[in-house]
Order: sequence, then C-alpha cells, then structure tokens
Amino acid sequence: MPLYAKFGPDTLTYLYNIFKHLFVYAALLVLVVYFVEAQRALLLDWFVPLPWIGYLSLSISAVIALQFGRSRLFWVCILLAILLFFTHGEIALSSAFNRYLPLIFLVILGYLSCAKDSGFSAHNLVITLAKICVVAIGSYLVLEYIPAVTQNSLSPIYSFANHIDPRLNALYSPFEWLIVIFTLILCFVRFIMISDNNHGALLLAVVLVAMMPAYAAFELHNVLALVLATSFLYAMLKDSFNMAFKDELTAIPSRRALMQYVNTLGRKYVVVMADIDHFKKFNDTYGHDVGDEVLRLVASRLNKVGGGGKAFRFGGEEFVLIFPRKTPQQALPFVEQIRQMIADYPIALRNKPRPKKRPKPVSAKGSAAKISQGKTVKITASFGVAKRSSQFSQFSDIMKQADVALYAAKKAGRNCVQLAKQPE
Repeated sequence: MPLYAKFGPDTLTYLYNIFKHLFVYAALLVLVVYFVEAQRALLLDWFVPLPWIGYLSLSISAVIALQFGRSRLFWVCILLAILLFFTHGEIALSSAFNRYLPLIFLVILGYLSCAKDSGFSAHNLVITLAKICVVAIGSYLVLEYIPAVTQNSLSPIYSFANHIDPRLNALYSPFEWLIVIFTLILCFVRFIMISDNNHGALLLAVVLVAMMPAYAAFELHNVLALVLATSFLYAMLKDSFNMAFKDELTAIPSRRALMQYVNTLGRKYVVVMADIDHFKKFNDTYGHDVGDEVLRLVASRLNKVGGGGKAFRFGGEEFVLIFPRKTPQQALPFVEQIRQMIADYPIALRNKPRPKKRPKPVSAKGSAAKISQGKTVKITASFGVAKRSSQFSQFSDIMKQADVALYAAKKAGRNCVQLAKQPE
C-alpha cells in the first residue's frame, strides 16, 4: 500500500489478475489428475519405455532457467530431478527417509516460494545451497522427533482424515498433514501477494509433489515431472514476454508492444497521443512516489477505454491509444469519456508515518511536499487525435500529426481533446 494514496488497480482488476494466472495452473492440475486417475494404464504404457523423459524435461527447464536468471526455478528443477532419482530406487534408503523425502522437498519449495531470485554468481549459489541444506536438515529433524511428542494432541486430525477417507492416513500422518497444509497455504498466500507465473508454477509444484506418495509407480512420477517442467517453461516464457512487452510501472503494454501491434493494423485506424498535464510540476511538488502512482492511475483509466481502443505507455508521462477500424469522429466519444474519468478522480494524499529517527533537514521543495500531504488533488490529461490517411500512411507520420494535435490541446488550456487538421 503506498504511503500517499490508495491508488492501484481496482479490486476487480486485481482479482481478475489472480484468476488469470491461477486458471492456467489449475487447469493443468485437473488434466493431470484426470489422466493419472482415468488413463493410468495408458500413461504407464507410454512412459515405461521412456524412463529418462522426466530427467530430460527437468534438465531443459533448468538450462532455460539458468539463461533467464530464474534461480528459484533452477533449484526446483535440480531438486525435483534428485527426488525423481531417489523414487526410482537407484539408491537403497530406509523406509522412514523415503517417507520423509517428499515432505522435505515440500518444505524446501515453501522456502523457495518465499525467497527471491538471487542470480547465479558463485557467492549466491553457495549461499542458496547452504540455506537449502539447512532447511532440509531442519525438516528431517522435525519429522524424525516432533511427531512422537505431538501424537496424542493430533489424534483429532487422524479421526477427521479417517472419516473423510481412510487412505489419507496411509498417505501421511497427522503431523505430516499439518506440514503439507501449512506449505500449501504459505505458497498460496505468496501467490496471492505476487500473482505472477513463477509463483503459480511453484504453487503447482507443491501440489504435485504432495501428490507423489499417492502414486507409487516411477512412470507416474515421470509424468508429474514432465508436467512441472512444462509449467516452469511456460512460466519463464510468459513472464519474459511480459517483461519485454509490458511496462513494469503501469502494467500496460509498452512502446515495444505498440510497435509490434502497429504491424497488425490495416489501412484504417486512429492514433491518440495522451499527456498528463503539469506532470513535472506535480512530480516536483509531491515527490516521485506520488508521481509513479499518478502514472499508474492514468494508465489504469486509459486501459479501460472502450470502442476497441488499446492503450500503451509511450514514455515518461505520454501514452498512446490505438483505435483500429475507426475514424477520429468515431473514436472521439471514447477519448472524451476517458479524459473525463481521469479529471473526475480525486487523489487523496496521505501523511507518512512518523519516522523512528529524527529526519534530516529538508529543502524548501521537501517542506512543500510535507505541507501538501493530507489533502485531495486532481489531475488532468490532454489528448491529440490523428488518423491514417493516404497523405500520412506511415505510423511515424501519424504519430507526428497526433503530437501536433496534442500540442494544440495544451495550447487550448489543457484537459481537452484536439483533432489533427488532416484532409478527409
């Protein structure tokens, strides 16, 4: 939550973003459960001749994660390959350790979900490996000694699980179920806080690793590994696409996306240049934090434009709207609606919490910012509209015409829309 104002996207937009990311991984989970339960014989026939497919898919994902700087997904791929190796029975382990192994990996996944990508420098790799080892050893010690102490107090969980399905108690003990549920909740909350594809893939990994003890066949573990490797690849490619084609600050398509989108337009479209009025003065008066929130606010309003329009951040406080298959007269009502929506939105500046230490003396500019906190202000934007024509067929020329119209809107008093003077 920003200190100054409660801007941000609308609640429905925020919930839609969560649903959009969750839907992909939930659909993938449903497909996995369906095929493993209903088509198990078919899957076994497919994967028995391919015992290496899980290792190969995880190795490919790990290499791509290395190239994309996704250190958490890299470590997850390595750890899943190790888990797959042990479940294949290549090394004889005690039955207790075999039982603990998926749970230890669950706890490590929970830790990685809450950590940050730390890169691949030798120093960071050693530190991350040390932390993973500490989490693994700590998890093993907890699983080895704590259940005996808590056995009586957790008996209601045993009774509850037995009431639902007796097989649940064969899968995990009551204390182990607590670890599974805690890790699931932790990763889900983390996903809600940061709704991106990386955290969605990590949440899916937790669910599928928790399911592994229910499927004893190594070939089915291969299926789960293949699914997870695919989800990691999707997450990395999708997030990398967003980084390349979405503006990080405003979360709307960026200038690069605009230039790519232009190639898909036909012979008839309208370009609208938008600029926030007095933004530099606003930024200097209230600070860059408030300025960033203003940019997010304007972007969120522009992104709601109707009439088939599409919003892009062009740079700084400038935005571009594209209306395919529209004339300026057809696009004008939608531009006016957005202009009015921005002008009518009050921005409530809020006081910062009192600092623990005595602040250093501030300049006159900083003093003005402090005095201004706690009041409500409004912002406006000016718009210039131009169309593609036989005379101006290149996008760069149309942008220049829209920019001239924007300058005319500024000259006309700002907070208005001006059409470029173009031949019909």
